[in-house]
Formats: sequence, C-alpha cells, structure tokens
Amino acid sequence: MDSVEFERVDYSADIDQGPRIREDLRSWLRSSAVPSTVADGMVLAASEAIDNVVVHAYDDQHRRDGVARIDLTVMLDAGEVLVTVADGGRWRVPESVDQEHDAVGRPALHGRGITLMNSQVDEVAIHHDARGTTVLLRSSVAAPGEQKSVS
Repeated sequence: MDSVEFERVDYSADIDQGPRIREDLRSWLRSSAVPSTVADGMVLAASEAIDNVVVHAYDDQHRRDGVARIDLTVMLDAGEVLVTVADGGRWRVPESVDQEHDAVGRPALHGRGITLMNSQVDEVAIHHDARGTTVLLRSSVAAPGEQKSVS
C-alpha cells in the first residue's frame, strides 16, 4: 500500500492571510514532489476558493468574534493530490448566472471563480449546507512523461 501524505491547517479568514496560505500550500506541494505544473494549478484554484471565503462567507460580526476561519486540508495519495478549502460561513447564491453582467446588466466584477478553478485542476466539487462550504480540488499527479488520466 502506498503511503498517504496528509496535512490540515486552520487559518483566520482575513484578507492578509491569503499570501501565507498560498505559500504554505505551495511549500507542502513542493516538499511532496508534486510536479510544478500540477502544483501551480492547485495553488491558483485553492487561492480562488480562499479568496471566496474571505470575501463571501463571513460577515463583520463573525470577524469581530474571531470565528471567521479557513480550514485547509492537503492530501497526496495514489497518484492524486486533493485540497479542500472549508469554512463555517454561509453560502451566497450568485446574483447572476451571466458571467459578463451582474444582476442589473452592468459589467460583471465577479463570477468567474468556479470556471477558473475548473480550468486549473481535474475536478472541483462544492458542497454547502448550514455548517458552511467545502470546496474539493483534485488533480492527478502524473510522473514526468506519463499522461494524466482523463475521466
């Protein structure tokens, strides 16, 4: 049986924590010998999920009370790297499904995050309920010269 590498870290959901979380994730992936192209895509996708927590999941009261948290879990197993970004905040339904315009027809400033995440990793799954939101990011880790498996 292959060994499983695993780490879980809890961070404050503050805007200034984003660079630290990204660097921690990048360092973990590097130390686990994840190929740089896979690691770069995973960091970019996770960064989007982290930014969504900071911007959308919590209100000012949660921040003042110190309960605005980001839970980052990273796992490497059986040729796959998995990252989860979870929060205890609330899900906000997108105001518009049109990525070019907001709900009143102005040019959209947000709304491309899920598309971005999907372009960087093999799979994105999002679960939300009364306890918060979890974003699961998964990519295969192909050895140099190997093809990544296509599902």
